[in-house]
Amino acid sequence: MTLCINPYCLKPNHEDNDENRFCQSCGSQLELQGRYRVMRLLSDKTGFGKVYEAYEQDKPKIVKVLKEELSNDAKAVELFQQEAVVLGNLNHPGIPKVDSYFPYKTRDNLQLHCIAMEKIDGPNLIGRE
Repeated sequence: MTLCINPYCLKPNHEDNDENRFCQSCGSQLELQGRYRVMRLLSDKTGFGKVYEAYEQDKPKIVKVLKEELSNDAKAVELFQQEAVVLGNLNHPGIPKVDSYFPYKTRDNLQLHCIAMEKIDGPNLIGRE
């Protein structure tokens, strides 16, 4: 199931999204950067954003999206971008490699900030204490 990441989409998991390039509910583009298709929400309990499972062709990826209410907060955007740079500079088997940082515009021109990264197999640590 292809999921729309527009936070204002009324039906982000529209049943016809898999067969289309645009969300059948809100019209936002479903293929982020022409590379990533979001399949499911993993967590919306992080401090900065939402974490999704996505695919680049047949490779599993993680897409982290800065919360929409922080999209116009210059400091939050700067910290989010800094996270992408720091993760991109680290090289350790337990730390995901960053594919890209990119802005994404919804059909209604809301700009979201995204980080796409490698998905590492193992237990989900999001939300654990």
